[in-house]
Amino acid sequence: MKRILISFLIGLILPGAILLAMAWTGSFPVHALARPSGLERRIASHALDARLAKDARGITNPMPADTANLFAGMRLYKEDCAGCHGMPGKPSAFGKNFYPHVPQFSEDYDMGPGESFVVIKRGVRYTGMPGWDGMITDQEIWRVVTFLTHVKSLPPEVRAEWTAGPQKG
Repeated sequence: MKRILISFLIGLILPGAILLAMAWTGSFPVHALARPSGLERRIASHALDARLAKDARGITNPMPADTANLFAGMRLYKEDCAGCHGMPGKPSAFGKNFYPHVPQFSEDYDMGPGESFVVIKRGVRYTGMPGWDGMITDQEIWRVVTFLTHVKSLPPEVRAEWTAGPQKG
């Protein structure tokens, strides 16, 4: 019985100790072009989703999705976000060199308003996504969130400006 208990404890502790030793000695690649293992991706993705769900619990968007707010959110996005997250028909040129890759939001957006607000306001560690708290107001963050969460169903006048090419001038 003692031998079984010792074997169980070794089996429980040894994998963690090996992973810790590998991390401590620099055995894992950390550059942005290295593709992490499936296990690492699943753990990181689950950890991010769980934390965002926890932090966004009870947060609702106070910004109405009217034309003025959608235009304002789109313009903020174009000015502050498009360099990394892309524009319609023009994904970010350097977004693919981040890991995880920078999501391209120009045509599709699948995050809820509360999670979006948390990500924009606080950023996401180890991804290159900065926290915008103190650089733009909460009202401006909510305008960007409102725009992104309605990007698939923009009113025609907002969609026309959104999909127009760069202004000449």
